[in-house]
Amino acid sequence: MKILATILALLPVFAQDKPASASGAPLQKPPAEAASPAGEWLTGSIEIGDRVIPNIDGSFNTYRSVVNLGEGAKLFNADFTLRDPKHRFFDQADVRASDFGGEPYSSVRVDVRKEKVYRLTADYRNIAYFNFLPSYADPLLTQGVALNENSFDTHLSSTDVQLEILPGHWITPYLAFDHNTQFGRGITVFTTDVNEFPVATQYSNQTNNYRGGLRMDWSRYHFTLEQGGTTYKDDQGASEATANPGNNTAPFLGQTVFLNQLSELYRVRGDSYYTKGLFAASPVSWANISGQFVFSQPTTTTSYNAASNGNFYLSDAAEFFTTGQDILTADAKLPHTSASFNIEIRPFKRLRILEYWMTDRQHNASNALLTENLLLGGSPLTSAQLAADRLAVNYSQQEVDLLYDLLPWLTLKGGYRYQWGDSTVRAPVLTGLALESGNLTRHVGIGGFTLRLGQKLRVIADAEGTTSSEVYFRTSLQNYEKTHIRGTYDLSPSWRVTGDFSLLDNNNPDPSIRSDFSSKMESVSLFWLPKGGKLVNVLADYTRSSVRSDILYLVPQILSPADSSYRENGHTGTAAVSIKWFSFGGSFFKSSGSRPTAYYQPMIRVSVPVYKHMMWNAEWRYYGLNERFYSFENFRSNQLLASIRFFL
Repeated sequence: MKILATILALLPVFAQDKPASASGAPLQKPPAEAASPAGEWLTGSIEIGDRVIPNIDGSFNTYRSVVNLGEGAKLFNADFTLRDPKHRFFDQADVRASDFGGEPYSSVRVDVRKEKVYRLTADYRNIAYFNFLPSYADPLLTQGVALNENSFDTHLSSTDVQLEILPGHWITPYLAFDHNTQFGRGITVFTTDVNEFPVATQYSNQTNNYRGGLRMDWSRYHFTLEQGGTTYKDDQGASEATANPGNNTAPFLGQTVFLNQLSELYRVRGDSYYTKGLFAASPVSWANISGQFVFSQPTTTTSYNAASNGNFYLSDAAEFFTTGQDILTADAKLPHTSASFNIEIRPFKRLRILEYWMTDRQHNASNALLTENLLLGGSPLTSAQLAADRLAVNYSQQEVDLLYDLLPWLTLKGGYRYQWGDSTVRAPVLTGLALESGNLTRHVGIGGFTLRLGQKLRVIADAEGTTSSEVYFRTSLQNYEKTHIRGTYDLSPSWRVTGDFSLLDNNNPDPSIRSDFSSKMESVSLFWLPKGGKLVNVLADYTRSSVRSDILYLVPQILSPADSSYRENGHTGTAAVSIKWFSFGGSFFKSSGSRPTAYYQPMIRVSVPVYKHMMWNAEWRYYGLNERFYSFENFRSNQLLASIRFFL
């Protein structure tokens, strides 16, 4: 019998009343009069349960891409604190774990410390990343073929461990290790001159980062010196063993281009070392300074091998061929230097001057050798290409801000930011040039204020704008205005209202680009916590957003300009109400424009104490997605959850 049946059997037992949080989060420990049976050396709680999903109607792949919750027994939460009364090996150890049992996101954190001797922390996170939206990157969608040609079914995990020695002393050495991996499968595209073929692929990458350093603290000065190194590998393999017609099934020059067999292997190996130093100081009472310097030099080696069989077309030779093999080897080196400096000066009681400067410089040198073996008309053809690539990017920024307390309740802000840089990259083939350069020059004006009226009202406003003479990319911020206003008002000790407004307008009038982008958001939130929320608490939030984008682009097949336009007007709402041991609410999103979408997620939760060290939880949630133009991606699902939380 499922765990759910056992938990439901405990429902008639109501021993105590305990309010639930408005968010539906697990409730906290019961009042202190219920002493922990394990004694003071161990406290905490653990929540275990079961999720049942009666239905997932519609697109299962879209459900997994958006929600991805599964059935079965779960460890929803575990939170423990261990204390050693004799302080032999440690003073306190905190352990927190959540969402194990096939959940899409699981985590564990361990924090063990002994005062002024050591502190050891470890974090583990695992993400089940699934992305298989049928409408994404699918050129065959208009033909009724729903296949995401860039899809993932992978697991991403990370482990971070750090040991601090002598914390709390003026000098603290530390060692750390980070380990990140991604493994899984998916679909990628094998591309030829006149066709593309979606094929199965395997992903495997891994990064290890080793670092150690010293932190030195005095009353007015702080220094950190760190040395680290990184190793990296990325493997990807694609294969096909059956006839694959590709995305273009129409005959080309009287012949059909197809793929019969493919074996493609891509492998990258890399390593890097880096040196980092930072400092912060308050040499006098009216000034603070800080800075950071980082130098790294990653290197990579790449190998690629692809063997294919079918009927393909080679544009350079204007001939069809049946068998191809590509072998590539490459290496690259990327020295990277970055530095920043901050200073805050308070020459008068009401005036603060903040100066910020940073620079970031990187340049890549690489070489690659590509060998191709093709079988054209029954005759072998071998060609070799040796290429060198270049990437150089230099970016700098300088900013000065002045904050002046005009009145005790009003602070004004004014500033100026200057950004500049240059870049050199390999030029597109159509230009006929080997390299192409770009420059960035941007002058930004900054303004704002902070308003404080007693303890009830607080408003913060920031704005900036610029007219740039040079930018790197077609979609870069060129001529833009940005505004952000947020405020909070306490109507009474139990009522609070917050508001938020943001606006970004950007355009590039270049006749070959004609970019016009606008993004706006307004939101308001209401909180009601009578008597501190002990019995009832309410949260309501509403956001209205809009996005408008227009830009010229080149149609790949004919290289002629065309307009790309996107519109979205969205409404997002969240409500959560908690009354004693009962809570309900949910959220929704509804949009109109280029891709009308509606998404609903209501919930009802009951959390009832059934014993002085036990709490019973039950929950119903609904997930529903509806898209007007892509109805094949719609889904809906009801989910039931029951759990017991034990308090130690």
